[in-house]
Amino acid sequence: MIQTLQKRTALRQVLALLFLPGFLFAQVLPDQTWLHGINDFIGQPGYGNSYLKFENGQVSTVQTNLNMNFESTMAVMPDTMGNILFYTNGCHIANALGDTMQNGAGINPGEMHDWTCPTSGYAAPMGAMILPFPDHPSQYYLFHMGVKYGLERKLNYGPFYYTVIDMSLDGGKGEVISKNNVVADGNFEPFVAVRHGNGRDWWLIFPEYGTNKYHKLLFSASGLQEESVQLIGQSLSCRYIGSSAFSPNGIRFARQQHCGVVAMDFDRCSGQFSNDRFMPLPPNAFGGGGVAFSKDGNKLLVSTQLSVQMADLTQSTPYLDTIVGSIDIIGSSLHLMQYGPDGKIYLSNLGRGKFYHVINTPDEQNIGFQQRGFDLSNFVVRTLPNYPNYRLYDVPGSVCDTLGINAPMVSTTTPNLSNEETLRVFPNPTTGLVYWSPIHEETRICVHDLMGKIILEQEDKNSVVDLGKFPDGLYFVTLFGTDGHWLTTKAVMLAKK
Repeated sequence: MIQTLQKRTALRQVLALLFLPGFLFAQVLPDQTWLHGINDFIGQPGYGNSYLKFENGQVSTVQTNLNMNFESTMAVMPDTMGNILFYTNGCHIANALGDTMQNGAGINPGEMHDWTCPTSGYAAPMGAMILPFPDHPSQYYLFHMGVKYGLERKLNYGPFYYTVIDMSLDGGKGEVISKNNVVADGNFEPFVAVRHGNGRDWWLIFPEYGTNKYHKLLFSASGLQEESVQLIGQSLSCRYIGSSAFSPNGIRFARQQHCGVVAMDFDRCSGQFSNDRFMPLPPNAFGGGGVAFSKDGNKLLVSTQLSVQMADLTQSTPYLDTIVGSIDIIGSSLHLMQYGPDGKIYLSNLGRGKFYHVINTPDEQNIGFQQRGFDLSNFVVRTLPNYPNYRLYDVPGSVCDTLGINAPMVSTTTPNLSNEETLRVFPNPTTGLVYWSPIHEETRICVHDLMGKIILEQEDKNSVVDLGKFPDGLYFVTLFGTDGHWLTTKAVMLAKK
């Protein structure tokens, strides 16, 4: 009796969520949490930890005590409800309690670690990223770039490491099961990642300084695939390196140094670059280092220390010839860029400050640049996360679209089978069999769980699927046409007797 009541209560709760507007986007993704702050002087104005919380299109600052100092390097992994599982400042990995995770000390060993980690965070801008291990629910890979100090360029990146965390260990607090594994050693630049065209795996790219070499890794359910290198475009050997970025739709890539930018097209299936274009920065450009795209990938935004410049990549010969934002407040400067889940771009300051600059409308000619556009309330020292676009999934209809992970939880530019049609499923809730309408010839049906993982796929012959073998919960049903078009329901509840 108690178990039946619990099931009915859970069913009512999920049904209530099901019909909330925008429920398909309710699952918390990792980029909705940004950590920062200096913990040494708790209680003093401007000191202490806080984090940005992106929720329902809004962003707020939440005060907390993370028992950690951040300087440049930050990565965090929350669960699907937004609760922090673990995080790092590049020196060590902390669990949800703020304690050093089992075997989590001594990340990024070497001289820079010994200099910075006793008193601050690791000094590697954009130097850490956490990705879930595909098809291994309890395991995560922390990718991190070591740095060395050099008189000429100050920071020299390398080696490129990975560290593996298993959250099923130490009573659910997690444990590092393998750390500081060297992927490659050399003279590199900050790395970026983009989802593979199959919707599950990831490409990781890190350029080699002073060359036109781009190192690539494929991170799949089998782990890290063998490293490959592509030589393309102009070599970059400017004194000050900046960063790299993919466009939100994954079709373009850019690499920035203070004297110029290389932009290229990217194939998420093959991992190949093409159509390289070099754009010099003005001779007086200095510092900065941020690079980002408009959402459609057609406009390139680059930050120098005092301005944001734009190039139109649809032109046959694009140039960084339009200043769309500039700094005129003493103590302010422009550093790196990171897209937020709200569609805005946030820029860090080169020094210590209690603010981010904001680009509010990156798709428009007037990008809506705001100096100190977001108040952090706590001091931040060049700390920005290095997040990929978690809302980018597969390339429907492509040769690598073999896993059916075009989850309806994410935005897509693929049109529906008909703008006037709506996929309906019944009965809903169900105890097993689910039917749907309308019926289209030569289509396939896919069922996904809340994580976007395909759990059932079949050709649409009988217009029925059996969910009785799956656990109670919430599911998503998508009907695919042969031309890549699709229809999707909001959700299907399974409430077994």
